[in-house]
Formats: sequence, C-alpha cells, structure tokens
Amino acid sequence: MGRPSLDGRVHEQVRELLLAEPEIPPGEVWRRLRETGTPLGLSTTYRVLGEVRQQIPAEVLVRFEGVAGEFAQFDFGQVDVRLTTGVRRRIHFAAYRLKWSRWMHVALVPSERVEPLVRSLLAGFEASSGVPLRVVFDNPKTVVLRREEGRPVWNATLAQVVVDYGFGVELCTPRSPEQKGSVENLVGFVKRAFFRARRFVDLDADLPRQLAEWLAEVNEVRPNRATGEPPAARLAMERARMKPLATPAAEYGLKVPVTVGPTAMVSYQGVRYAMPAKACGLPATLHL
Repeated sequence: MGRPSLDGRVHEQVRELLLAEPEIPPGEVWRRLRETGTPLGLSTTYRVLGEVRQQIPAEVLVRFEGVAGEFAQFDFGQVDVRLTTGVRRRIHFAAYRLKWSRWMHVALVPSERVEPLVRSLLAGFEASSGVPLRVVFDNPKTVVLRREEGRPVWNATLAQVVVDYGFGVELCTPRSPEQKGSVENLVGFVKRAFFRARRFVDLDADLPRQLAEWLAEVNEVRPNRATGEPPAARLAMERARMKPLATPAAEYGLKVPVTVGPTAMVSYQGVRYAMPAKACGLPATLHL
C-alpha cells in the first residue's frame, strides 16, 4: 500500500553527486537520476536531497583552501545555446573566479587560443580590481604547449603576462574540481545556471545583456551557498590583499615570439607585417 520505499542506492547516488558538486541545483540532480534509470518525482528528489545533506559533514560541503587574494580559477568552456527562433548556436566562453569570495567574471570569446585567454584573464583582473597571488588553470592545453622530460614547456606569450603582472600559475588535472579547494565545477556551473537555463534573441546584443545582468545577480545579490553571503560582500577583503594591475587591460600588448621570413615579412594569424630587409631569418617579438 502507498508509495514503494526508496532503494538505498538512490541516496548513495545523490551523496556522490553532492560530494562532487556541492552547488548542483535540485533540478539537475533530478535530471541525472532519470538518465541513470531512477525516475523520481521532483518533490521526492528534494526530500532525498534534504536527507543526504544532513548526513554530510559541513566541512565537506564548505571547504576553503588558502586565504583572501591567494587563489583564482580560470577555465574555458563551450556550450550550445538556444535562440528564441529555436536555432541552437555553439559559443565559447571564459570563466574566472576568485576562490575565497566566489566572485566571478564570464566573457564570451571567439576561440580558446592564447590571445582570448590573456584578454579575458586580464578582464577578470580588472573587473575584480586586483591580481591574485596564483591562478589555477583547469584546462592547460593553451597554457602548456608540451612536456619535455616531464617538465612543462609554457606558452611564451602567457609566460610573459605572468612576469608582467606578477602572479603564479598552477595546473589542475581536467575534470578534477576537488584540486586546490575548487569544490565546484566552474564551467559546469556557468553552463547549467546561465547558458542552458535561458533563451536568447541573438548572440550580439541580447546574450551579453543577459550575461551582465546574471553576473550582477550572482556577484552582488544572491548569497553564495558555500559562504552564506553575496561574493561582493567578501570582495573588499580580496582586493585588500591583491596587487594592482601593472598595465590597464586595454593597453597591454601581447608579446608573441616570431621569426622574420626570407621575404622580410612576419605572419601571425593570417596577417602579414613588413620588416627591414636586414632582419630576414632573425627571431623577433611581435607586440600585439
């Protein structure tokens, strides 16, 4: 009589989801359970979530590594967004977050090359009014070109940015959000909470407008579940411990290592630049 009791495996599934992503929305938990063959009702999902959260120690759900101004996280993401016409379009974005305050900056980028990486990273520095001690990159494909004898060969353009702005670089294994105290999957959160939750009229005006409104809400209005207060309330302490930008983001020139060709031309991303004839064959630095 009545509803059948839940299998204990359901609670274990929910526990694993919460430990991996403590800020996962209930609707996403409900969807993932259905995909694995456990079609619970939404109200039942809320009940199970409440029961499981009571069993998880608070220190597991809320972990802080480091102090204010020490760590920031950066990663690229791509997602298919829905337009009001029903068309789906794939876009790329860059996400930056200060780990202590959970303050976030998200920018649309044309690709995941080094120039969009640097420009969006500097935009994150400028928007938060400071440079943290270290930046953790979850996806190092653009950061590390290759490894030689077990040692990373850094992208020279990014390496110069590190020197010019004075921050350290740390690498995390992709899809390992538990490293460096990053209890949430930053890219996954942005996808679920913004891009997949909304529809857009177009990509040029409506999407950037909605993104700015959403960032204002999550940074300044909505209390963060891990801290219990909006990230903007903790940002002042981060700013007090971060370094000022050595150069405004819009004025910074990327330094790209190149070689002058036999016709005294330098090519970079399809654009050719003329050089003096005596520079043929010489290594050079392109200031972009």
